[in-house]
Amino acid sequence: MSVFPTAYFPSIAYLRSFFHDKEARIEMHEHFQKQTIRTRCEILTANGILRLSIPTLHESGRKIPMNEVKIDHSGTWKNDHWRAITSAYALAPYYDDYAFEMKEIIFANDVFLWEKNARCLRLMETVLDKPLSIQYTESFEGISGDQSKNAYLKHDQWEQEDYQQVFSYDKAFSPNLSMVDLLFNEGPFCRKWILPSED
Repeated sequence: MSVFPTAYFPSIAYLRSFFHDKEARIEMHEHFQKQTIRTRCEILTANGILRLSIPTLHESGRKIPMNEVKIDHSGTWKNDHWRAITSAYALAPYYDDYAFEMKEIIFANDVFLWEKNARCLRLMETVLDKPLSIQYTESFEGISGDQSKNAYLKHDQWEQEDYQQVFSYDKAFSPNLSMVDLLFNEGPFCRKWILPSED
């Protein structure tokens, strides 16, 4: 039984750990940490890895519990994220299969960050045909395992088989990117990288 941070278009390592734990829960009462998987994902572009971040509203000097963190809907971040994703993956084999769902997640006017991140997990439920009963902590429990800012975002501990990426014809494989990369490149075959082998 592990406790996970909420995550925006989470990495393959995050999803693999989450779907392997039948009693996984998401921490809702920790103090919000900026520049982590909670608001940030990584995709692969022609120029290398690009980090996309959701801006949040915050009061200076106040530590905000995760369940109170609100999304800042001002600015152009939604268009920026979608433009970057489209530019990077329009030629990916499964782009047309998942583009609509991805765009819906980005442009949904969710008030709280955890609500948008929950949409990401629900999309993976559908793709994997693996229903989840997503559980949230009722009080502070703390994140299990690696609690660094780069938890679930590391690229040097990849132990799975590589898959074909849009730009891998002339570039080395980039491991452990966002679910966006895996879905657009592997579609329903992403089960191989996320689910336990017996599934």
